[in-house]
Amino acid sequence: MTSISCIIPTLGRGRILCDTIEMLLMQSYPAHEIIVVDQTAEPDEMTRGELENWHQQGRIRWLRQSEPNASKARNVGALAATGDVVLFLDDDIRIKADFLSAYAETFERTGAMAVSGQVLEGDAKTVDEMLPKAFDPEIGWLYFRKNYSKECETTFMMSGNFAVLRNTFLTLGGMDENYERGAFREEADFLQRFIQAGYLFTYQPKASIYHLGYTGAPEGGSRTWIKNKRIAGFHHCVGDWYFNLRYAHKRLRNQLFWKSFRFFVVNRYNVTHPWWLPILLIRWILALPIAKVKRLRGDRLISHRISILK
Repeated sequence: MTSISCIIPTLGRGRILCDTIEMLLMQSYPAHEIIVVDQTAEPDEMTRGELENWHQQGRIRWLRQSEPNASKARNVGALAATGDVVLFLDDDIRIKADFLSAYAETFERTGAMAVSGQVLEGDAKTVDEMLPKAFDPEIGWLYFRKNYSKECETTFMMSGNFAVLRNTFLTLGGMDENYERGAFREEADFLQRFIQAGYLFTYQPKASIYHLGYTGAPEGGSRTWIKNKRIAGFHHCVGDWYFNLRYAHKRLRNQLFWKSFRFFVVNRYNVTHPWWLPILLIRWILALPIAKVKRLRGDRLISHRISILK
């Protein structure tokens, strides 16, 4: 029987976080443990009361972290975990009662090193077909549809719904903590190291979450530092450049820089609000030297956290 440690980094989510935990506690396949790594400076009284209750009853492990850094929180959770598999989840999701069962069944049937789950948003529609390049072993993760409806092997995953053998996660260095505040491309950084080690994810659409996103959970999480929820935070620009400086090579280079420019500067919302464009372009460029400094200082992988614990 596969033991699954569920790890939830959280920041300022209150009732929404508690709803997520309740759904995990009611799974048909019980979690080995639920680890909540809470980066909230001052949880509201109701949330604090529920989390303390569950923690004292042994139903969850409630860990506190002062630095708001989702990558660090995932590493802290993985180091604290005792299950065979670490399952990383967002704190603003909805799941069905057989969610964990789908993960356990996939690991046991396929012998996979890691499994990525489906992510639904908005109208919760799924897609049955994708472009051939979504299955390309080098660039496929950029084009894979997170709401795909069929099981397959892939280079795609999202940090809010993926599971990996704990020992593999630790061996590969876990998440890079230089992606501050849950910055853009944090999961892609781990993904690249995973792919370079010769592994693939098994994509399992039955392990599906509905992500509330900024419409269902407008406050908390990485949206804590963003006034205009339609415009990505500056820390996301830095994270994107930090990733591109290391991994934008060969076939990835053009795709990464074009996607970056479209996402941060000329996306649909920004084009319909053209007065933002020059400001966003300058902001995107200014993030580059900050990312260069981070890259020169080196990665902050889980080995760094292990050395601190020693």
